[in-house]
Amino acid sequence: MKYTAFFKILAFILFLLPNMSFSQEKDIVIRVIQNESVKLTDFDTEIKMKKKQFKVQVMLEHAEGLYVFASIKDSVYRFTENSPIRDFSYLNLLELRETDTFNTNKELNLSETGWSYWSYNDSLKWHSFSRNPIGIGSNRVVCTKYIKDLYDVATGETIKFKDLKTPLYILFIGVKEYDENGKPLKELIRRKVKITFGKNDESD
Repeated sequence: MKYTAFFKILAFILFLLPNMSFSQEKDIVIRVIQNESVKLTDFDTEIKMKKKQFKVQVMLEHAEGLYVFASIKDSVYRFTENSPIRDFSYLNLLELRETDTFNTNKELNLSETGWSYWSYNDSLKWHSFSRNPIGIGSNRVVCTKYIKDLYDVATGETIKFKDLKTPLYILFIGVKEYDENGKPLKELIRRKVKITFGKNDESD
């Protein structure tokens, strides 16, 4: 009887091994939310919003964060779905200085040369998202970034949504593999979103 039970347990473990191995894979899921939730499943997504706060919800599984390039110019169109990103291996060197810890200012950095790195690590005393992310299991967490203003890194000016006259372009890049020095080697995910805003009389 003992041997029968042992072999049953062994068979069950062997059955689970492929799933257990798969569960170690990195995964990132991104949603942009205002009145409705839009999951970014395609490379290119267009969303129309009101001129008020919205949020980006990120599910990180075996991943610490993702890189974010944001602009109110259409320069984001230089990034296509499959073309190599020229500075990909240097993303960690192009990171903008993190000032909005715990998402206190609710700002999105705009820059034509730098990338924000939205990260979460429960061993650190700060992170890029709002406080109290939701943990799902031991290696999956859902984090939220609220955005009510835009911050132009080059000029140091804050841009209110009510003053915005152009669309907002955001590119998200997740890294699958790094070298021993933390240099990005391989992409995990690439998502681009164009957000257009209604007129001022539609923003309430």
